[in-house]
Amino acid sequence: MATKVSLAALVVVLGAGAACSASNNACFRICPAVGGQWQVTFQPATDPAECQKVGAGVSDGPLDITQQTSALEATFAGQALSGTAYDTGQFTLDGFTTPDAGNPDTFSFRGTYQRGADGGASGDSLSGIYDSTLQRPSGQGPVTCRLVRNYTAARR
Repeated sequence: MATKVSLAALVVVLGAGAACSASNNACFRICPAVGGQWQVTFQPATDPAECQKVGAGVSDGPLDITQQTSALEATFAGQALSGTAYDTGQFTLDGFTTPDAGNPDTFSFRGTYQRGADGGASGDSLSGIYDSTLQRPSGQGPVTCRLVRNYTAARR
């Protein structure tokens, strides 16, 4: 009995957000079309003191995404990201770099794709949260800067 309950719980968890792929035919038909070029606009906010100290911030700009079923590859502000599109319309993009042989900087976009009202590509949008953690040297030791911003993006 416990095994059946555990198996049922696992099925519910796995079914909550399946990656869109050819092996999941229903999902493949409704995979969100996040591929393309997007103009990202960040919600205004004051940068944390640690970020101000090292001159780190985030600026609006293009997010270029290529898509192969559920697999996503992207660039934003010179940073490479990769991630997944889900049948729920949600997507993830993550990336990291290791500047100056230090600890890695991490970057991520979490968001939701919203299809335009006309059913075509015009009017499509993305919205969600951008999160980056940067570590920089300073006179008093390493400084960790974490930037978290809400964003919206319109297809270009």
